[in-house]
Amino acid sequence: MSEPVAIGDAFVVTAGCDKQFSTCKAKFANAVNFRGQPYMPGNDAVTSYPTQNQTLDGGSRYGN
Repeated sequence: MSEPVAIGDAFVVTAGCDKQFSTCKAKFANAVNFRGQPYMPGNDAVTSYPTQNQTLDGGSRYGN
């Protein structure tokens, strides 16, 4: 706040967006319009490499 908050001060509260797909879907029911990239791999996926028993069939890493 630019000034100390005092009794009787007015303010406006607005529902915020934390830019998470799960919030967009659950709180705002707006998953169809979400324009982020919720499934971009992180550094662990970028620096990983395939193991001998790993299936690389192009499917989802999340099982869906």
